[in-house]
This record gives sequence, structure tokens and C-alpha cells, in this order.
Amino acid sequence: MTNVNIYEIDHVTKVYKKGKVKANDDISFHVNEGEILGLLGPNGAGKSTIINQMVGHLSPTEGSIRFRGVDVLKQSHDVAQNVAFYAQDPHSLTSLKVWEVLYFTGRLRGMSKEAAMMETEELLARFEMEEHRNKILKRISGGQKRMVGIGTTLIGNSSVMIFDEPTNELDPKKRRLVWDLIQEKNQQGTTIILVTHNVLEAEQVVDRVAVINHGKLLAIDHVSKLKQKVDQRLKFEITVTSGIVESLITHLEPYGTINRNGDNRLRLLVEKQDASRVLDWIISDRHGFHIDEYAIVPPSLEDVYFHIDKEAEQIGNAQREAVTS
Repeated sequence: MTNVNIYEIDHVTKVYKKGKVKANDDISFHVNEGEILGLLGPNGAGKSTIINQMVGHLSPTEGSIRFRGVDVLKQSHDVAQNVAFYAQDPHSLTSLKVWEVLYFTGRLRGMSKEAAMMETEELLARFEMEEHRNKILKRISGGQKRMVGIGTTLIGNSSVMIFDEPTNELDPKKRRLVWDLIQEKNQQGTTIILVTHNVLEAEQVVDRVAVINHGKLLAIDHVSKLKQKVDQRLKFEITVTSGIVESLITHLEPYGTINRNGDNRLRLLVEKQDASRVLDWIISDRHGFHIDEYAIVPPSLEDVYFHIDKEAEQIGNAQREAVTS
């Protein structure tokens, strides 16, 4: 990863329905060349809208987006040649055979016949789809279509690859494969922009993360720095035999804050200086409870997301109250 900005998003606002809906609201950030940037947020947060403007499919209502220093709308051909985009509904070649979709995408990106065919065969093998190579794209399953769509993004040597919710509809094995392929491309120098609401999976691959909700950019930073802003109490995840949870809560309440997750799972938040006492209590035989499993869990990217979103909601409520009072 370098300190060179490959993308600069400058005060972008996108308004739909004659000014009634702000899909993006004054968003600014940059993308470093060679990094994996994750855009996180719930469905309808405005993630896909900003991405579609970054590839030139939409124009901002206000603000600008520059790719390598030049406005995207003034260099649509250069963006198309250098930015591979996987959209949530990516298929325009549905009447072609699976191998043809991959092969011709590679050729359109400037690959030779030999190179395009070689990479097509490699992707089909990685996807375990050799037996489907001659099937028409529109006649295979949704998950298989998604893998072909991901393949059309990966094939060739695009300097930037943008994935909008790439692992939807995929089983765990295929999701792991997609993340592996994305990381491989990044290790070869490709800049990756990853749009997802799957926070737990994204944490394994992203360098920086931008949190977007209600059209606004709520935060952007390296994952480790964002985690430092979250509640720094340690979390004990505890699983016990059903039927004794209430009694166990009574015994653990003096140590910290308890949240119940289901019939037999607890989350205990404790100050760091008290963690050793809690651990001693859990592993001792004196308490008489049967604890099936326990784990000490550091703050996760999911915690970051919920913390930032809750903080933004509190600020918004305070501002609305100030206006009405």
C-alpha cells in the first residue's frame, strides 16, 4: 500500500426524487493505492450509490470524484479500462456460455487470446465450475452466477477492483474462496474497494474501513484505530447448561455488566483490572456451575460499527431536540 490517492471523493451529495431523498450527504474520503478499503453499513445506507458514482454510472448532485487526479466524468473510458466493478446485479451477458463470459471480459480488457483463455480456465478450476463451462449463464443457479460475476471482476489486470456485496447467496466454502481471491489480487498490487454489510467477514481482509449510514460518512480509519474508540472493557463470552442462567447472572453481576444472548449464553463486560478475578472464578470448581465454554473476546469490527452508529444516532437526536426546543 502507498500514500498515493487513487480515488478522491470530495463533498459528494447525491439527491434522488427531485431533492426529496439524499442517498449521499456531503461525503469526503480518499482511497490509497494498493489498500483494501471496506465500506460498511446496513442496506440502504448509501454505499452502492457512492460506488456507482465512483465508476461513473451516476453523477453527483454536488461535489466531485477524481480518479488519479482527474474527474471521473471527464475520463469515463480510462475508468472503464482500469476499474473492474462487480455490481449486485452484474450480468449483461446472460445468453453466453459460462466460459465465454469470462473469456470475452478478459479480451475486452486487452488480454491476448492465450492469456484470456488461460485465466478463464484457472478461474473455472478455482470455482470448481469446469462441468458448467458450456452452460448458458442464465440457466445456472444464483450462487453460480455470482461466482461468474466475481470472475469477470477478477480476470485481467485491472488496477482497481470494486466489489458490491460479493458474498451474498454464497455458501461458507465459496465465501472463503472469494475472500482468498480478493486478498491474492491485493497482494499483487491491486487496489480493492469492498462494499459489504457482513462486518465479521470484512474484518479479516480490510486495511481501512469507512462506516456509512443514512447517507453520511460516520467514520473512516484503520480498523485498529477505530477499535480503540470502542468500549475497552474485556468481553467474556460464556456458554452454560440451560436452566442455570438466572442463577449464574446473580453470581456474576458484581464483576461487571451482563448481556444475555439466547437461552444459555452470556456476555460479561469487565474492566481490564478485574479480568483475572473473573477468570479465576470461571475456571475454579468452587462455584458449582457447569460452564460449557468461555472465551475472552477483544473488541471486533462489529462492535466498532454498532458503537459508531449508536453515537451518530445520539448526536442526531440531540441536534433535533435543540432545533425543536
